[in-house]
Amino acid sequence: MAFDIITIEPTTVDGAHTAGDVMFNLTSFQIPARSCKLITCFMEVAAGGGEGDTKISLLFFQKNTQATLGTLDATANIIASKFTSNQYIGSSFLMLDDSGVDLDAVDTTALYYQVPAMMSNTGSRGTGSSDEMVLKGDAGSTDLFVAGIVHFGAPDFDGTDNVKIHLHVEY
Repeated sequence: MAFDIITIEPTTVDGAHTAGDVMFNLTSFQIPARSCKLITCFMEVAAGGGEGDTKISLLFFQKNTQATLGTLDATANIIASKFTSNQYIGSSFLMLDDSGVDLDAVDTTALYYQVPAMMSNTGSRGTGSSDEMVLKGDAGSTDLFVAGIVHFGAPDFDGTDNVKIHLHVEY
């Protein structure tokens, strides 16, 4: 068993996003083996994006036949057949929560932490406590793609190159 950290730097746009908006479109990355387990993930947003009570979903795909889920900072509106052709394999969720626990302790950088899918903006959880998932490329490939959607909150990313997503994997 081996471990790795994959860092992805997606393109975002400046401006306040709302629920349902595309944070970033399909961004390619490589996994260190044919398949691996996503143990956890984190996101850092330098110089902004630290608005509390924000939840982001990372959508993972095996293909990139349709590179856009929609216009950045606008409602995700990809046609269902095109979404399916990208071969969606799962989601992971990141949250910044100001409900009494200050996890965003660095003033200049917003730190988002992985949360269960059913975590709400009130801090209540669903039944699952872990959202580990398998990342596996298509037909022997180690290439995968990830896109981001805002679930709730109004994050403002203050630029196009200040977001880094860190995936911790076991393979």
